[in-house]
Amino acid sequence: MSLLLIALLALAAGFLTTVSGMGGGMMLVIVLSLVWGPHVALPVTAAALLVGNLHRLALYRRHLRMDVARPLVLGLVPGAAAGALLVAALPAGPIHAVMLAMVLLALGRAALGWTWQVPRAALGPAGAGIGVMAATSGGAAVLTSPLLLASGLEPDEYLATVSLAATAMHVARIIGYGAGGLVGAGTLAWAALLAALLVAGNLLGRAARSHLAPRTKRGLEYGALAAGAAVSIAGIG
Repeated sequence: MSLLLIALLALAAGFLTTVSGMGGGMMLVIVLSLVWGPHVALPVTAAALLVGNLHRLALYRRHLRMDVARPLVLGLVPGAAAGALLVAALPAGPIHAVMLAMVLLALGRAALGWTWQVPRAALGPAGAGIGVMAATSGGAAVLTSPLLLASGLEPDEYLATVSLAATAMHVARIIGYGAGGLVGAGTLAWAALLAALLVAGNLLGRAARSHLAPRTKRGLEYGALAAGAAVSIAGIG
């Protein structure tokens, strides 16, 4: 894959995630895993997405919901660190079952007006499981997004909170990958390039998002969630 195509992919990833709340990171991991293999793509994208999520968090920091983010992060960090040390495939069946249940819950809240929310006490254990999955497959957004959407967050609260959760998770992943010998000078060089383009994509996405009505933002978030879950369950991710 040419440098130009990789650059365009990173730019699109930042734009997509800022506009819809998810999807860009998963797209980046999937495509680069096909090109470089997972042992290169996972640590490179973890470092790049760390910067991208830190930047997105800074853009939407005023909307951050720490009461939701705190218990989730406390589970995500040890889970992601443990998963990064393993870098092994988890059984697909249980992952897809949990994923489908959470997606249906989130979509049900939007379509049917359900008011039930994920209990705060469940966020920590759920975060630990998501962290392990993220470190081994890179598809955490498919589970993190419905978990947070089912917590009753408003659109911009959701975007800020998911960015903080992703930031903490990527830090833990990088530490784990480094301990496993998967992080080197080449990893950091590619990550720096991708990170700069992700930031540019974030800014483009923020400009586009500022012109969207709250209802449209929520529609994009749920649409990206449904599409991402479908891709992952189909086995592409």
